[in-house]
Amino acid sequence: MEFAELNPAQREAVENLSDNILLLAPAGTGKTNTLACRIANILAAERAEPEEILCLTFTNKACREMKERIVLRAGEAGRRVLVRTFHGFCYDVIKTEAKRHSDLFADFTIFDEADCLAIIRDLLSEDWPVRSVQSLIALLKEARTAYGLQTDDAEADYKAALQRLLAEDPAAVRKLAVTEHYQFYRQLFEAWQAWGPTIAARYDARLHDVHGLDFTDLIVQAEALFAQADIAIKWARRFLYINIDEVQDTSELEYRILSRIFGSSRLLLCGDYFQTIYEWRGSHPEAVLRAYQRDWHPRRIVLTENYRSTQVLLSASFAWLKNRFPERVSALYPEGIHAVSAEHGLPIVLKGAMSFAEEAQWIYYKIQQLPVEDYGRVCILTRSNRYNKDLSLYFRNLGCHLPENERLPFMLLDELKFFRRQEVKDALAFLRLVVNPHDAASFVRILNRFGRGIGPGTIRKISQESYRRAGIRITDYLDEDARRTGDPFAVLVEAFEAEDIVVFDVEATGVDPTRDEIIQIAGLRLGRDGKAKAEFKRLLKARRSVGDSYKVHKISDALLQRDGQEPEEVLRAFCAFAAGSIIVGHNVTYDLSILGSELARLGLPLLAYRRYYDTLDIFRRFYPNLPNHKLEYLGEFCHVSHRSTHDAMDDVCATAEILVYAIEKDIRPHARERREFMEKWQDVFNELAGHISSIRREATKMRPWQLLAKIVVDIGIDDYYRRHGEAQRIENLRDLFRQARAMDDSEARPFDALMRFLNYVTLSNTNLDAMTKRQQIPIVTVHQAKGAEFDYVFVAGLQEGTFPGLQAEKNDSLEEEARLFYVAITRPKRQLFLSWCQTQYGHYTHMSRFLLDLPREFVQNE
Repeated sequence: MEFAELNPAQREAVENLSDNILLLAPAGTGKTNTLACRIANILAAERAEPEEILCLTFTNKACREMKERIVLRAGEAGRRVLVRTFHGFCYDVIKTEAKRHSDLFADFTIFDEADCLAIIRDLLSEDWPVRSVQSLIALLKEARTAYGLQTDDAEADYKAALQRLLAEDPAAVRKLAVTEHYQFYRQLFEAWQAWGPTIAARYDARLHDVHGLDFTDLIVQAEALFAQADIAIKWARRFLYINIDEVQDTSELEYRILSRIFGSSRLLLCGDYFQTIYEWRGSHPEAVLRAYQRDWHPRRIVLTENYRSTQVLLSASFAWLKNRFPERVSALYPEGIHAVSAEHGLPIVLKGAMSFAEEAQWIYYKIQQLPVEDYGRVCILTRSNRYNKDLSLYFRNLGCHLPENERLPFMLLDELKFFRRQEVKDALAFLRLVVNPHDAASFVRILNRFGRGIGPGTIRKISQESYRRAGIRITDYLDEDARRTGDPFAVLVEAFEAEDIVVFDVEATGVDPTRDEIIQIAGLRLGRDGKAKAEFKRLLKARRSVGDSYKVHKISDALLQRDGQEPEEVLRAFCAFAAGSIIVGHNVTYDLSILGSELARLGLPLLAYRRYYDTLDIFRRFYPNLPNHKLEYLGEFCHVSHRSTHDAMDDVCATAEILVYAIEKDIRPHARERREFMEKWQDVFNELAGHISSIRREATKMRPWQLLAKIVVDIGIDDYYRRHGEAQRIENLRDLFRQARAMDDSEARPFDALMRFLNYVTLSNTNLDAMTKRQQIPIVTVHQAKGAEFDYVFVAGLQEGTFPGLQAEKNDSLEEEARLFYVAITRPKRQLFLSWCQTQYGHYTHMSRFLLDLPREFVQNE
């Protein structure tokens, strides 16, 4: 391929496909285009298939931009390159491996911060600061993984992890034990040592109970999986080229996870040390880069030509960098950084105001004078959300005194958090219940606003231990069969008596339903005596090699060629064998998913079954405190005669035995209690249950955006907010609809597209791109603006105590504050405006020390 527009350093990064590379790329040096060209070159040179290339970036916005650039350069093949955020990649790994290597539900969903906070709040007996408790739980989870404490006793592991933390790094715990105003909270610090591990373990259990994981789980579960050598090797062999962008923001834990799959891949790590602004969340770029250079001996390539800034802006920002970090700049960028633009540019404008009001007024009137038509090209940056809110309020007051057509359109990003808005989460809660029928958190959210006659008291009663012991969950009141029969397990028991249960399992070339193929399928029809009445076991020929999955099921390509039958023939026969039955399996949603995907690919009708039951779910209900719920362990617990071996028929037989155990020991003995509990409350759920059943039926036929429209209208979400006079919330629901339609992948089945949409909105970590499309002026923190660029940038609040913040000197984090300032002043393309005020909140302040390092020849005072 020709890359005539690239400079020599960029071209070297693109064309060198043999060495590992450390690409140092300061702001504005064309990094994204360089990485896209490199991937296009890999594909053009046929060095790898698209699926063998992994590209990790820091935000969903960066992911989309990278994917668009790759497709632009490489064509349709570029769509198959795996471009993910780190959390998104961990999600893929866990989703792929959950069935075979953990007791996580294969149909797990990710719970966002708000949903997790609700669970924690429910677990706490006293009024502790919930966000601090959430941070402490996350710290314990990461410590448990880092210390290798992965036994089946979570509470004991957490206790041991906390003891080590307090012995080795007590400051890490103290830093998170804070009040809502971020002041050290001694009572919480001491109380956490007493009940912290217990709360963390109970929180994990509550999440798993509703088939959920949180963001920290994505990291620690991925690390636990990659700690298993066979899994790490399999993923290492999958990728021939791995590119990691923004490596300076990668924590040591994240790097440790990723390094386990580096294998023999060609690696490119890209970043800029001077944009390290996430040390507070664990990023230590020097440690990461030291490990990378020590272990992988990369070739260092430095991009030194800046394509973003004018001569003035680049000269000023680089001179500031040299003044602040002289030795490090000389070591990393000995040749300096040069502006490609011939435009000299406008000077940096510095305003020292007497008061906050004067500063805000100056910014407002300065923006009015800018020669812009699209206000999305202007941005206001500050150090803190509080400063943003104060500015936003002042701007709103200024605008009130102006004619409507002269008011500036501001948008406060902290208020946006689009997918966390009340009305958006209301609509998404219904979608989540479609994908995850066990999502009690979403159901409770729905009940709180749309559950007529169902208050907190009812919810508390249904959540009592007596209900749990009987096997009742609040989500059972939505189950059509449970409502019809009065017992969520009645259909299962009836089918057992009628000998109409088919227990089944599959083995495949891998565990990705969208790519892999079934190579073995086994099922048995269960007699009422608990023994097999009929059996089905076949091998299937596959177009894909079994690869490393041979180590799991011991089925070779040669065996399949010799004994395997045509997939169409086998799967048609199995569908006839199981037609109309109750389907049972252990973590069965995976098996049903891969079966459904392969039937669809082959153009065959889907399996017609009445419903499914999952033995993993059954044992989590009745035995929540078992060390784990893997099939192997449950087999030992129930003393089965067939041991789980990852042969499909062996696993089917073991699953059948634990099912019979549960029916006889738990399901039948508690039937009367369940009927009483269902009868007591069933009627109050009638209306909502009808709506949910209708939505679930439509989810297999309607696109996600169509389903959203149905939910908003049929449930009356729009009417609810209209009655409350909240027109903006209705507009936000329309925006959600538009986003779902824009993101829809028409080639995916409706249900698969719904899953992808929900994963996106949960893992979304920035809304800045949505804002900049609205032609509104974003008021954001520097952290939120990471990776973005604007024509005109205002950096406000540049006084001591604000930027840098008061805590920076106390916490010895002034270097990170300085890097944050550097990120701020490298966002503009045309002009930079800096401002500070002498009095704030009744106190006198001084100009930020960071302003003193700017060369005066580039600055104009106002």
